[in-house]
Amino acid sequence: MTARLLSLLACAGLALGSPFPVEAQQASSAKNNAQAELMDLFSEFCLTKFPDDGAAAQYANLKGFRPMPEQKLRALLGDDPGAGWLNETAFGTYEVTIKQPPSHTCTVSNRLERAGSVKDAFGTTLSLWVGTRHMGSLGVFPPTEQDVSGRKAELYRWALTRTDGSKESFTALVTPAGAESDIRLDRVMPDQ
Repeated sequence: MTARLLSLLACAGLALGSPFPVEAQQASSAKNNAQAELMDLFSEFCLTKFPDDGAAAQYANLKGFRPMPEQKLRALLGDDPGAGWLNETAFGTYEVTIKQPPSHTCTVSNRLERAGSVKDAFGTTLSLWVGTRHMGSLGVFPPTEQDVSGRKAELYRWALTRTDGSKESFTALVTPAGAESDIRLDRVMPDQ
């Protein structure tokens, strides 16, 4: 399209009180890209590197994650031992943590604009990971609501029963915060 035609379409959209279709499509694409980035980071860090804490730390260092300040790490992990990093991208700052055993947990969280269903995107990510590796069966639980600092959050849960009988679980916690949502994805290994 020529610049003049794009300009005419934009004026027509504004005259009718609707956003310019290209701008609306770009905004929707940015939201989907943010969600895709979140799923990719969780896949690369928590599904591929974790539970090997050394491999996860090496990945964080290679990707240029910043070590999380101790005060922030304690706010997230409490008294539990673990490690944490901050990963800054165009879509904000991701908090990436590993809680050490006995509750060995990998978490990726960020505040993102509301996009498509986190439940569906995370469920698809997990299903593909389990299916391509022939790891066992993935069970899905009904969603529940949880109170997070006075706000209603949606909690989604999955359980993996591996072919060797061992189990692990996954959660997605979505807490609305205005036009954005705080999103936290967890992989929890069985207690050791």
